[in-house]
Amino acid sequence: MASSDSTVPGTEARLTGRAALVQQLTVVGWLFLGGEFGFILFQMERVRSVDGTRFATAWDQRIEVLSFVMLPPNMVALVPAAVAGAGAAYLAGRNRSSWLDVLLRVTAGIAIALVAVGIASIAEVATRSGDLDLDPIFLRLGGMSIAAGIAWLCRIADLGIGAEDSTSNRT
Repeated sequence: MASSDSTVPGTEARLTGRAALVQQLTVVGWLFLGGEFGFILFQMERVRSVDGTRFATAWDQRIEVLSFVMLPPNMVALVPAAVAGAGAAYLAGRNRSSWLDVLLRVTAGIAIALVAVGIASIAEVATRSGDLDLDPIFLRLGGMSIAAGIAWLCRIADLGIGAEDSTSNRT
């Protein structure tokens, strides 16, 4: 359950102990998430600038460029935000700030959106003319697996499963 404290993390009066650690993990999680936002925006700019060629349509090339976001090495960039958020949620229990709740939900939302990108990308690879190349499909399935794990971790933390004082029935 989110507390009524709506101040930006890091601007409250000095906290001590567990509350200070939760606060700092929340700030760190948002900073990690900022890195992923930057990478996604970079890829979106690349997608915007794609033109069709004689080998593929602009739509196919855009899906290909966007799918780089969800390849396993790039998906790992979202893991630190999820881990920092989940750790903070575990430590905070029911006394979470709205900033922490939003961090968990935005991180999970990005991961779920990237699963959808992976599905579109696999469909694009599978419908290419010529022999079916399985390597890009396996890479995208690996990224989708990481994204699903991130979303699941954030959901577990959002529900408070395993937190010492998570006796409420959050759904």
